[in-house]
Formats: sequence, C-alpha cells, structure tokens
Amino acid sequence: MKESFILLLWWVLFGGSHMLMSAPGWRPKLVARLGEWGFFGVYSLIAIGTIVPLCMYYGAHKHTGPQLWVTLLPYLIARDVNVLLMGLAFVLFVSGLAALTPSSILASEAPQAYGITRITRHPVFASFFLFGVAHCLVNGALSDIVFFGGFAVYSWLGAWRQDQRKTDELPGYTEFRLSTSFLPFGAIVSQRQPFPLGELRWGAIILGVVVFYLVRTFHPDIFGGILMTL
Repeated sequence: MKESFILLLWWVLFGGSHMLMSAPGWRPKLVARLGEWGFFGVYSLIAIGTIVPLCMYYGAHKHTGPQLWVTLLPYLIARDVNVLLMGLAFVLFVSGLAALTPSSILASEAPQAYGITRITRHPVFASFFLFGVAHCLVNGALSDIVFFGGFAVYSWLGAWRQDQRKTDELPGYTEFRLSTSFLPFGAIVSQRQPFPLGELRWGAIILGVVVFYLVRTFHPDIFGGILMTL
C-alpha cells in the first residue's frame, strides 16, 4: 500500500504543479516575470523533475499492493482492446506532434476543426488517456492502477484546463470546443464532425503505427510483461 501512496504523491506533485502554473492567476504573472520561453523552460524542468521520479519509482515497485484484477475484462477481450487502444494512442500522439492544433499552447489563429482535430481536439492528451486506460485493462495491482490511471486522469484534467484557458484567450474557441470532442471519434459518432479521411496526414499515421509495432515488439525486454498480439 505504501508504494501506491508514494506514486499518488508524485502524481499530485506533477499534476498539481502543472495546474498551478497554468492557472489564470499565476500564468500571466510568471510569463511577465520570466518571458514566454522562460516560462516554458521552467514549466518543462518542473515537469521532468516530477514525471521522471514518478516513472522510476513505478519501475521499481510495479505490480505491488492488493491485486484488484488480473484483467479488467475477459483476457482475450482485454488483450485485443489493449492493442487497439495503444495503436490508436501512438497514431494520435505522432499526429498531434505533427500538427499545430487549436488546443495547443502555441496556437493563436482562429480555431477550425480539420484533420486529426475532427477525431479529437486534444490528440496528444487523448493519446496519454488511451495509454492509461489500455494499461489498466491488463494491470490490476493497486500500484499499476495508480500509475496508469494517473495518466488517464491527468490527461482529462489537462485537456479541460487547456480548454478553459483557450476559451478565455482565443476568439471562436467555444464554438470549436462544442463542435469537437476530447474522446477520440466522439464528435464523429455524435455527427458533429465528418470522418476526415482526405484530411489526415497519412505519413504521421504510418509513422505512428511503425513506432507502435517497434515498441510492442521490444516491450517485454524493455518494460516487462508479455508480447500482446492481436
């Protein structure tokens, strides 16, 4: 149990520092004092200084604490859903890095749904959300749930906070937010957006799939676990 509480503490330090520094009452003051790039530098150093110990501590104490489940769903279903979610997570992550989306920190132009943002307006946050959910499906010890579940919770809260800030700062963002979704394909399923087949960056998608298969292949040697096959 102690290991899970320490992991939770690291998550509070990581997420809390991010939320505090991006809060409306703090961010403008910090930017005024440090400059835009100075703020990003301090923000990044604090992020690295909290997420690295979090991951290292989990690596030394994974699968500890009470075993709440072996797989959250029947094994074959959990295995296949894990692979599908992780494949999508890698595609969203690479696609999000390849595009300056309206929800990103540096975006300043009038927001418009296009390409990957028709699938999710927060592709990078959504990728970490799927990463957390996918791993909780097949890791049921308390330390695993705190670590991987933390990615899902932080990603959701981070996207929500970014939406708040962008709504206040960027004209037209409210309409963009209402017409898109955080959950991948949510706006498409609800018919608020069409499927952007011709708008997607297929090079980024292919790269995401290739990286996913490379990580999946070497996952047992680098991170442990078994090779999850679809």
